[in-house]
Amino acid sequence: MKTILPLLIATTLAAAEKGNWPQWRGPHGDGTAPGEKAPTTWSDQKNLKWKLQLPGAGASSPVIQDGHVYLTCYSGYGIGRADGDARNLMRHLICADAATGKLFWKKDLPPTAAEDRYGGMGVPEHGYATSTPATDGKAIYVFLGKSGIAAFDLKGAKLWQTSVGTDSSRKRWGSASSPVLYKNLVILNALQEGHAIIALDKKTGAKKWNWGPRQFGGYQDTYGTPGLVKSTTGAQLIIAVPGEIWAFNADNGGIAWYAYTPMTGNLSPSVFAAAGAIYAFGGYPRQAGIAFKAGGKNDITETHKLWTATRGPYVPSPVHHAGHIYWMDRSGYAVCLNAKTGQQVFRERLKSNGRNPQFYASPILVDGKIISVSRNAGAFVIEAQPKFKQLAQNTLVSDRTVFNASPAISKGRLYFRSDTHLYCIAAE
Repeated sequence: MKTILPLLIATTLAAAEKGNWPQWRGPHGDGTAPGEKAPTTWSDQKNLKWKLQLPGAGASSPVIQDGHVYLTCYSGYGIGRADGDARNLMRHLICADAATGKLFWKKDLPPTAAEDRYGGMGVPEHGYATSTPATDGKAIYVFLGKSGIAAFDLKGAKLWQTSVGTDSSRKRWGSASSPVLYKNLVILNALQEGHAIIALDKKTGAKKWNWGPRQFGGYQDTYGTPGLVKSTTGAQLIIAVPGEIWAFNADNGGIAWYAYTPMTGNLSPSVFAAAGAIYAFGGYPRQAGIAFKAGGKNDITETHKLWTATRGPYVPSPVHHAGHIYWMDRSGYAVCLNAKTGQQVFRERLKSNGRNPQFYASPILVDGKIISVSRNAGAFVIEAQPKFKQLAQNTLVSDRTVFNASPAISKGRLYFRSDTHLYCIAAE
């Protein structure tokens, strides 16, 4: 049996060593930050190093590369209200100094195709700048929904822009997945826009491979970012779709294995690997989870299944630490599962001063602590241990807007954004 481990290719190892956070969920794509430190408590008066007013709203996370922080935003349409002219929608890519918050440059990115209209249960939850950029230290890649993927150099000059489709799902909830970088490829879950998983050449934007199911059907409810893992036989791109999980050969898009799962409905959390196992969570209206032993070919549903869980997050992607899996859910609870058995270790209501916290962002693991930013009640910190212990609730009372984005960390500085500002938290 070939063991699959979290992907630690040279670029991500270098990113971790240099203190970079180059993509969604960090250098390893799993929300972990080995060797990093972060304050446990902060406020408007304590450990707030700087804040930067943003040109627009968004649910995308900041990424950090070589002392620069990159972030996407949107403005002109769909900012908390359904009226207005959708033709005024504008996206923005900014670059700021990670140490001081000084804005280096801002690029305005006009849409090339009409997005799903603001309204209903979908787009108002996250807006039009939901996908986190990714960088390899040479360029930065931004997913713009129906306007495709665009690549910029690190000074903000556009290198190319390529469409990946302009369709909508039946729910018209907009785009959410973030790009994944592997070797010379930019890989994207474009099941909403182009009914396919698509890989593009990083230098030119030319299509290198794509995989699309013969029957689109329920796969259009797949919103998560694929997980990238490697084995002794090569790297695999793994994504959970309603009722199934797929593993692709990352080099050519061929199917490596697949399995059936109890997670139906909307699928948002990213698949991740740890300790020789693959974990997937999500589903609606009932959340669930499943774990498989790494490896195998073709249908591994019965041969490799380790456990199924009757509890899981709806939107956030969990984090793994020391044989346990953690997340904070939309009802205001901190949850811990045993990673070997799937059994619940604890589900404890978070202590909150004020509103009951709701979570859209994914947690990160820093120095034995789980940090999770709520949408409406600040950031919560708990110990990453199988006995629940809440360490802090940190609020910025000057900002009452929505916090949808997952945090990033680099060189002891914690970065997170609201709909109006980007914040840097560091020990005084």
